[in-house]
Amino acid sequence: MATNTYTVVWGDTLSHIALRYNTTVKKLVELNNIADPNFIVVGQVLKLTGTPTPASTNKTSKATVNVFGLQSNTTRTVYATWSWDKSNTENYKVMWYYGTGDGVWFVGNDSTVTVKQSTYTAPNNATRVKFKVKPISKKRTVNKKETSYWTASWSTEKTYSFSNNPPSTPPVPSVTIKDYTLTAELDNLDVNGTTIQFQIVKNDSSVFKTGTATIKTAHVYYSCAVTAGSEYKVRCRAVRGKIYSDWSDYSNNVGTIPSTPTKISTCRAESETSVYLEWPVVKNAKSYDIEYVTNKNYFEGSDQINSIDGIETTKYTKTGLSIGQEYFFRVRAVNDSGHSGWSPIRSVVLGKGPASPTTWSSTTTAISGEPLTLYWVHNAEDDSDQKAAKLEIYINGVLETHTITAPTSGDKKNTGSFVIQTSNYAEGAKIQWRVRTSGISGEFGDWSVERTVDIYAPPTLELLVTDIEDLPLETLTCFPIRVSAITGPATQKPIGYHITVTANEAYETVDTTGNARNVTKGEDIYSGYFDTNDVLSVNLSANDMDLENNISYTITCVASMDSGLTVESNVEFMVAWSDDFYEPNAEIGIDTDNLSASIRPYCEDENGNIIDDVTLSVYRREFDGSFTEIAKNLVNSDSTFVTDPHPALDYARYRVVAMSTLTGAVSYYDVPGYPVGEKSAVIQWDEDWSNFDSTNSDEIETPSWSGSLLKLPYNIDVSDSNKVDVALVEYIGRKHPVTYYGTQVGSRLSLSATIKKDDTETIYALRRLSVWPGDVYIREPSGSGYWANVTVSFGQKHKDLTIPVSIDVVRVEGGV
Repeated sequence: MATNTYTVVWGDTLSHIALRYNTTVKKLVELNNIADPNFIVVGQVLKLTGTPTPASTNKTSKATVNVFGLQSNTTRTVYATWSWDKSNTENYKVMWYYGTGDGVWFVGNDSTVTVKQSTYTAPNNATRVKFKVKPISKKRTVNKKETSYWTASWSTEKTYSFSNNPPSTPPVPSVTIKDYTLTAELDNLDVNGTTIQFQIVKNDSSVFKTGTATIKTAHVYYSCAVTAGSEYKVRCRAVRGKIYSDWSDYSNNVGTIPSTPTKISTCRAESETSVYLEWPVVKNAKSYDIEYVTNKNYFEGSDQINSIDGIETTKYTKTGLSIGQEYFFRVRAVNDSGHSGWSPIRSVVLGKGPASPTTWSSTTTAISGEPLTLYWVHNAEDDSDQKAAKLEIYINGVLETHTITAPTSGDKKNTGSFVIQTSNYAEGAKIQWRVRTSGISGEFGDWSVERTVDIYAPPTLELLVTDIEDLPLETLTCFPIRVSAITGPATQKPIGYHITVTANEAYETVDTTGNARNVTKGEDIYSGYFDTNDVLSVNLSANDMDLENNISYTITCVASMDSGLTVESNVEFMVAWSDDFYEPNAEIGIDTDNLSASIRPYCEDENGNIIDDVTLSVYRREFDGSFTEIAKNLVNSDSTFVTDPHPALDYARYRVVAMSTLTGAVSYYDVPGYPVGEKSAVIQWDEDWSNFDSTNSDEIETPSWSGSLLKLPYNIDVSDSNKVDVALVEYIGRKHPVTYYGTQVGSRLSLSATIKKDDTETIYALRRLSVWPGDVYIREPSGSGYWANVTVSFGQKHKDLTIPVSIDVVRVEGGV
């Protein structure tokens, strides 16, 4: 809602008010009938919108004081304006008085003015002022005698008390911090206010807290909790009601005690009798204290605590300790305000031998001729660095020993490695190795786990790819593709083969559903794994892949050996065949009783003959443009029939796809929609259906479909809704949420109808549907249909001739 008025406070000017409320000084003067734009009064209510204040129509014998109060932006100047509209006015007699608090009034100003306004600045000892004004008439000569046109009386007196002045600016507060409590304080206050508002700034960067305290006997203070490790400064201002003084200057920054060191980042043995300590810098700390003991429990209270005070860096080396002893250390920060708490405790054992190293190798199955690298990590018990490592290697039972001196610096000073040249060893060689390390004391720790590496010759793979005539495949004219693979050497056996066929160039083709798709260069057209430990021999046919004419492909075979090694080989070939284009078709019939469709797909040549070497697939085109597979890889004959239990109720729409068994070429045909024209909503459940081959036109004994079916032929009200799977995530720094969409749609449908009370078959079907513990297929006359979960509700009233029925539908995943 727009603001219509504004009350002037101390410090306001008309120009500032106009800028704040998007208006002009001229408009404010006109709306409020202001005589002098440079004078406004504290407490004066200004109109911001509306029509101008009309000129006074005062016809009384005294002036009306309409604006009176403290002039804005002053502390002792009072301002008055009045209205008077009689003609022949000579001037105005104004009287200002001031009082000093003892009940006595003194004349402050006795003068005449020609304008309808006056100001008066009271002396410092004045506690209040009052004002009155009287218009003075011009003179005229009547019967040779000078006479006034009229006479007027004094206006009503107006009084202003300086106790209503805005509060004065308080002095800078004194600030102290003890432990984690800050206190800001002011004394001997005389600010014409009731409360003091304190503003606390942390680390010269941001306002930490703002609080208000009541002035009591010229004294006020405010306290709040602060965090360690920071500096704070405070300023304040006086408040009376909704009027505020200016802010005081800030106090000097006052620091808290330091924050507790988060940890001792390094605590390690520097020598057999010294420990090196290091910890993170603590802000506003001047020094640090260290305590250490030989028993952790001593920190809870003991005369065995050893102290080191006044350390001015964050590093310290403690010498003169006993070898073989465990020491516990903690550190705290210190400044002029006090000391922090103690850091978490760290301990170190001086001169203790390391634990068994952690070991691994670059491989556990090495190929002869390739380097083998052995790795280990020094696991120190005293946090000292690795000084040396002893390595034992058994190669076919022959021992080799090596001593490795560790580096003295760098990131890898606690890791080690050793390289073995496997070209010196024949296939079948077995390498067993272990290692142990020493730390600052020079004492070697335990041996690591013994690890074994087997040396093998590189495996081989002989890949043979041939065509239908068993000739090496260079150009493919028809399927099948015969792939054979033989591995070696005899000391290694295959455990499986992985074959891929990859496109060597990009092209566009048609998939098995008849939809166009793009194949990218390097995309796998076929991928298959064959679990055999013998020679590989497989045939790849048109059922396995769809290859495009005049495109180059690569067959790659990867054999996995029982040695853990793999070997790969590939063959490149070109496709060059006569890519025939077929025109499949279909005949459609509708069973009006169960509303199922019977489809006879076929593919003929130009002479009307059934084509051999072709398989057929039938897909139902759904209302949303997707395809549902009805049957796949059908024999192309006159007697193949496919049953679709769920054709759309407006038009049955199908796509027939033909695929060549010789080349894998795909053709398709979208059969024109076959009218069904069903006006009811149909729900089916507990279904059993099958395809059949028949050349007989007589009715078959076993129907192709059986199950429960409910028709709602009445006037149906449909409410359809979809809820898209979306998450709206808000991030700091962004104006609006970011959307993340999933794949869930959340389709819902509500059906409502009114059925006749004597329609017992429909009522019986509804009752069975209401307790059916499974999914149903629902279709409605507009052509939509899908698998769903339904909830049925209806009720009967003995006086009504109809029954209202409502069915809530939630779409679910399903098949045909």
